[in-house]
Amino acid sequence: MSPGPGATAALNAVAGREFSLRVVQERAQFREQEAGRVVGQAAARLAEARQKSETLLVYREQYVQRMMQTAESGVDAGSLRELLAFIARIDDALSQQDIEIARREEHWRSMVAQWNERVLELRTYDTLEQRHLDRLAGIERRLEQKLTDEWAARRRSGDE
Repeated sequence: MSPGPGATAALNAVAGREFSLRVVQERAQFREQEAGRVVGQAAARLAEARQKSETLLVYREQYVQRMMQTAESGVDAGSLRELLAFIARIDDALSQQDIEIARREEHWRSMVAQWNERVLELRTYDTLEQRHLDRLAGIERRLEQKLTDEWAARRRSGDE
């Protein structure tokens, strides 16, 4: 025995129901992925700035050592002043680089915060979708039980 036409239509209606916020959920997923990409770019720029600072520190140390060696070997005052002036320029560059690192760290933190917001937004839609699926599964179980009950009732009435 097959289920009645009303029960079949009800099962088909449940099976065909799609999550109504699917488009919004997909947009949230895109935004979360884009925010993650931006965080990666910000982290890379921050790492570049830190590497530049490390390079400047190495240069500075090399020139300080060079100045010490030059001073020990007896050098004229003009050469010593030039080395000191160059080290001062490196110190200025290091100061500027520290400012740049701080700026890039702040940008990175801001991008991480935005990414976290996007992750939470996406989780919200995922939770809503799961609730929707759970509701549909419950409806489907009840309809299947109804069909089973109807089938059993028809069979009993046919046996009698």
